[in-house]
Amino acid sequence: MPVTPPLRKHTAMVILGAALVSACSGGDTSISRLLPDIATAPATLDFGSVRIGEQSSLVAEVVNAGQGSLSVSGIVFSDDIGAYTVSPATLDLPTQSSAEVMVSFEPGALQTYETNLLLASNDSANPLVTIPVSGVGIEGGPDLQLDIDALDFGTVDLDSTSSRLFTITNAGDEDLEIYTTSLQGGSGAFTLDSDPRGEIIPVASSFPVLVSYSPTSTEGDLGTFTLDSNDPDDPQVTATFIGNGGGASEYPVALISATTQAEPGDTIILDGSASYDPGGNTPLAYTWTLIDQPTASTSDLYSATLSAPSLNLDTAGSYTVSLQVSNSLGVPSATAVHTVAAIPEEAIYVALTWDTDRADLDLHLVQNDGTLLFDGFDDCSWCNENPDWGVTGDSTDDPLLAQDSDSGGGPETIVVSTPADGEYFVRVHYFQDDGDGETQATVRIYLQGTLIDQYRQDLTHNQVWDVAYIRWPEGYVIEEDADPYAAKVRSCQY
Repeated sequence: MPVTPPLRKHTAMVILGAALVSACSGGDTSISRLLPDIATAPATLDFGSVRIGEQSSLVAEVVNAGQGSLSVSGIVFSDDIGAYTVSPATLDLPTQSSAEVMVSFEPGALQTYETNLLLASNDSANPLVTIPVSGVGIEGGPDLQLDIDALDFGTVDLDSTSSRLFTITNAGDEDLEIYTTSLQGGSGAFTLDSDPRGEIIPVASSFPVLVSYSPTSTEGDLGTFTLDSNDPDDPQVTATFIGNGGGASEYPVALISATTQAEPGDTIILDGSASYDPGGNTPLAYTWTLIDQPTASTSDLYSATLSAPSLNLDTAGSYTVSLQVSNSLGVPSATAVHTVAAIPEEAIYVALTWDTDRADLDLHLVQNDGTLLFDGFDDCSWCNENPDWGVTGDSTDDPLLAQDSDSGGGPETIVVSTPADGEYFVRVHYFQDDGDGETQATVRIYLQGTLIDQYRQDLTHNQVWDVAYIRWPEGYVIEEDADPYAAKVRSCQY
C-alpha cells in the first residue's frame, strides 16, 4: 500500500481544527484543508567579488513542503539596481516538490550591490519570503597586499644596523608588477636590501622586502616606501619605516630626471639637479651608484659625485642607478632609483663579451655559408666592418660592426637594420690571448629588440666557435652546438 508522507506540525493542527469544527456542528462529513508550505535555501545569496562586465550565477532552491499546491506568483528584487536578473518570474509546485531559481549578477561599476530577492506565494503563513542578495563589482587583475602598515625597528644604537622584513603578496588573479617608479622617501637611514622595483609577482605568490636601518643621529628616523603597481584598485600603497621612535618629517629629497629608454651605445645624462632640502640647508652633496647593469656591460658612471653624471650604455639591457643627496648638515636623503633600458632598434643585434681583460676575441656574422670565415665579402667582422649585402647600394640591409674591442672583455656588436631574406651565421674567433689563456665567451642575440637567447663557451687561443644561425624573415635562432675548432686562417681573404 502507498506510504503517506508525514504532515508538518502546523498542517496537522489545521486539519485537527477543521475536524473539531465539524464535530461541534453535528455534521457527518469530515473537512480538511491541504495547505502549501514554502521553504527556501540558502538564507542569503552572496556573490562576493565579480569583475566588471563578467557574469556570475547562484541558485536559490524553492521547496513546497506542504500538502497543497504552491503558487509563487512573483519573483522580483526589492530594488531594481540593474546588476541582477532572475529566472523564472513565477513558479507552480505540487506538494513535496522543489524547483531552482537562477539569480545572475553582472556588475557595471566598481561598487557594492545590495538588494533582496522577494518571493510572493499562496502560503498563508509565509506569503512573502525575503532573501538578501549582495555582490561587489571589481576590476579584477592583480591585488597588492602588505603584511604591515608600519615597520618599527625599535631602538637601534648609533653605528649599528638592524634589519626587518615585510612581505608583498599578490592576492589577485593576474601577475602583479611593481613599477620602477616606486619611491622611497624620508630618512636616508633606511635601505632596501631586497628591492621589489621591477619585480613581477605571480598569482598567490609573495616577495619579501628586507629593510635595514642604520641611524646616524640620536633624534630618530622616519621613512616611507610608496609602491606603484598595476593593482587596479590600489595602484599606490605606502609602507612606513620608524627608527628610534621616529624623527623629523622633513629630510633632503633626491630626484632623478633621465630617459627611460635609449639605444645600445648611447651616452645618457642623469640629472639630479632638481634634488632639494626643504629646510634650505644647501649645498647638497651627490652620491650616484650604478647598482645594476647587463652582464655584458663594462660601463661605469662618469663624475658620480656631480649633480648630472653620464653613463654609456655599452650594450643592450637594463641599467639601474641610485642617487642619495645629503644636506649641508650631513643629513642624507632616502635613495632615489632610476632604470633605463637600452633596446636595439635594429632587427638583428648580436653582442659578444668575454671574462678576461687582455685577450682579444672577435665577433663575426657570415651570410649564406657559415664556413666562409674571414671572407672579405660574406663575413662582417674587423676584416670588413660594413659589407654591402642584400640590395646593392642599399645600406639598410647591410651588417655593421657597431662596436669593436681588442681587450677588456668587450663588448663587440654587429647589427643589421632590415636584413635581406636568408641565413646569418654567428661566429666567434679567439684572435689573441696576450697571456690570458682560456676565456669564457658569451654571445647574446636580439631580434626586433628582444633578447632571444644567450650562449656561453670556453675558448683557447685561435679557436673558432660556431654559435648559432639566424633564419630571416622567420626570426628563428638555431644553436649549432658544435665543439670549438682551430681556425684555418687568421686574416681577411679578398
